[in-house]
Amino acid sequence: MRLSLVISSLNAGGAERVMTTLANAWVARGWRVDLFTTHDGGREPHYPLSPAVGLRSIDPRLPSPFRQMATVRNLRAAIREARPDVVVSFLNYTNIMTLAACRGLPCPVVISERLDPRVIDIGPAWSFLRRATYPQAKLLVAQTKTAAELYGALAGGRVRVIPNPVQAPVLRSADPMSPVAVDQRTILCVGRLQKQKGFDIALRAMSLLGPAYADWRLVILGEGPERLNLERLSAELKLGDRARLAGQVADTWPWLRQAGIFLMSSRSEGFPNALTEAMAAGLPVISTDCPSGPADIITPGVDGLLVPTEDPTALAGALAQLIDSGDLRTRFAQAAPGVLERYSLDSVLAAWDRVFAESTGMTGEPLNHGDSRP
Repeated sequence: MRLSLVISSLNAGGAERVMTTLANAWVARGWRVDLFTTHDGGREPHYPLSPAVGLRSIDPRLPSPFRQMATVRNLRAAIREARPDVVVSFLNYTNIMTLAACRGLPCPVVISERLDPRVIDIGPAWSFLRRATYPQAKLLVAQTKTAAELYGALAGGRVRVIPNPVQAPVLRSADPMSPVAVDQRTILCVGRLQKQKGFDIALRAMSLLGPAYADWRLVILGEGPERLNLERLSAELKLGDRARLAGQVADTWPWLRQAGIFLMSSRSEGFPNALTEAMAAGLPVISTDCPSGPADIITPGVDGLLVPTEDPTALAGALAQLIDSGDLRTRFAQAAPGVLERYSLDSVLAAWDRVFAESTGMTGEPLNHGDSRP
């Protein structure tokens, strides 16, 4: 099997991490995988990538709109040279350019959408191009049933649902402790410091917890454009050392294994890796019921709690409920690692196998896990 994968860059985003994980797994099968980045600016991949993956930047590094036109031209040439059995593209703008680049080529194109279209505005020009190009895709892969229904019209109903893989954190004797003191009275948040993640809501929820919860504190891992605003808000709310913006970390595992509760306060998500990783680590979790993802992952009252989006009062109530009940935290912590079975890498790869088989016309037939051409 020969795959050509296309993504804008391999930085620290969720889609990039998934693409890297899948590419590594596919080359481990003996497949040939070429990975083209369109807007990486010459940056190195953030996540470890197998040397067997043929990584190539086709970024023309020109100003728009010349950059987009040159990207389509470069990508078409690269795919023609690679002669893949299937092309897989991740993320909206890249999907549009990949479909334009592959127009008239014999290889089927599978596109993957990672975000909820109700909360992502790509602008009128790109929306027009999406409506024009998406019907050319052999299949569209969404991460949740809700997103699949919303994208159905764009792809003529040819939509399949494949969640992100979740892998168990590896416990090593040499694992460092987090550089900031974290204990069972720590509420941990993880994500880029941007409005979408709703960390302002988490801070407001903390400010609503009364004196009885004064020994609990909020630690936020991540970096981004909202740092200054969040620091100002924390000061306005007089949270003091009850809230800490700890910055971006290379490995969240030392933090997850020491914290007491994981909190996700997002306004929107695609398929939240941070949430599933926290559950895999055995943390009791609370999440906003934002579009889309959390409701597909959490079974309320069984392995976590869901609260309305944009509601600090409801979030504070859920935190108080979980803090007040050690038994509830224990029960959620015991059930949470069930995500490892539901979203295992093997099950996700099997779902992609079915997509590849269908897109190449081999529906119902097992894929050859070796290279299909000499």
